[in-house]
Amino acid sequence: MTKRTKVWLTCSRCGRRFSGDTKTEALNKMRRHLWKEHRDWMVKRIKVGQRKARREKELEGLNPALLKKIFGSKVVGFAERPVIEKITGKPYEEVKAQVLGFFADMLMSGILKQ
Repeated sequence: MTKRTKVWLTCSRCGRRFSGDTKTEALNKMRRHLWKEHRDWMVKRIKVGQRKARREKELEGLNPALLKKIFGSKVVGFAERPVIEKITGKPYEEVKAQVLGFFADMLMSGILKQ
């Protein structure tokens, strides 16, 4: 005969502990506690989940690789070399040097004024 152990769960909001002979029993106790004692937090979590689901549904059907490039890119700016060259009519390196030179001048003038 195997020994049955109690299942213990802890509320992440207040630290109260709940036990049950089964995981389902302990989860039910904790769920009742959360709705009774932390109702505003539970409602907030549900709304966050609904917004996330709505956002994912809006993006559904778009190319996942393209979305990853757009939203997952950490470098923004000179990433689109052909676009910059087409708009300015100048080579990418020249535009980059001009922009960096402008920012360097602005930083140095701010330092020299103080």
